[in-house]
Amino acid sequence: MPSAPTFTETWGCQMIAYIFDILLYGVTLILVAQYFYRRESGDGIFTKVTVGALFFFSTLHTAFLSHQIYTDYVQWFDKPDLLNIIPFSASTMLLAIYLTAFTAQIFFASRIWLLSKSTGQKILCCSPVVLLAVLQISFGIAQTVLVIKTAVFSRLETTARITSTQAGTCAACDIMITLVLCFQLEQARSGSRRTNSAVDKLILYAINRGAATSTAALVQLILFVVKPGTFIFMIFLLPSCHLYVISVVSMLITRDAIRNKLREAPETGSSFQLESMRSGRSGAGRDAVNRSHQSSQSPGVSVVTWTSMHRDDNEVLDVSKAEAGQVGRGL
Repeated sequence: MPSAPTFTETWGCQMIAYIFDILLYGVTLILVAQYFYRRESGDGIFTKVTVGALFFFSTLHTAFLSHQIYTDYVQWFDKPDLLNIIPFSASTMLLAIYLTAFTAQIFFASRIWLLSKSTGQKILCCSPVVLLAVLQISFGIAQTVLVIKTAVFSRLETTARITSTQAGTCAACDIMITLVLCFQLEQARSGSRRTNSAVDKLILYAINRGAATSTAALVQLILFVVKPGTFIFMIFLLPSCHLYVISVVSMLITRDAIRNKLREAPETGSSFQLESMRSGRSGAGRDAVNRSHQSSQSPGVSVVTWTSMHRDDNEVLDVSKAEAGQVGRGL
């Protein structure tokens, strides 16, 4: 018969998870403040509402988590028999995580939609992402309700089936987003060495972005099943909320600098002009193209472009679509 979980494996791990959560929330605060300070008129309403919703859900998550920590470590400090009770703030905190993940996943689905070349490709590429995102939030809501009904931590392992399903669909959605982005970027390859170099770096960024959130979901799933009765899984579950916010906002706040960096790069041979698309405005489905230094060459290659740059070898991307009217010298 397995031994009872120790205090370190339960409340100690919860405190460690809370520390990581607060640290990442601080990063989120800085990024969101920087986004609204630098891009007050640049983005459409959809993008601004998305960032606002992500920040709201992550703040809600941190607030209710802080309430739970205060309840467990202060109010019930001398009442160990009450520590088995799940506070209402714990359930609300979980729901905020799932809502944050859903919002970020739908945002990237919208980027995939803009990046796709045809209606058929839009539906084919976006459908699995949206389906998995909807399943993830549905299972998340079901898990929240089940946790409320469970009422005590000692019976939390009875939610293993729904918890595993939710974490699995969440990880699958993040992996699907990464695969679709990599596939679409591969379609952007051309005879231009500069284009292919940018594609390689953006694929690497897409992989890193998906690896962070999907790994957190998978590890917390494994720990929840393998170490029942403990809170070790919280070390990966709780901070994952802010990973989704960071993955979206950190990309958005660097697009102007990204384009400027590329424009300042020395041109040799064939190159192409990168221009970001404004999302959420009327006509957002149209391709936005910056055509400069027009030559007599016939319009040629249609390429899928992303905004990218070097900043200490860290690549940041904006999933956007444009049609390059010309591929030639001087662009």
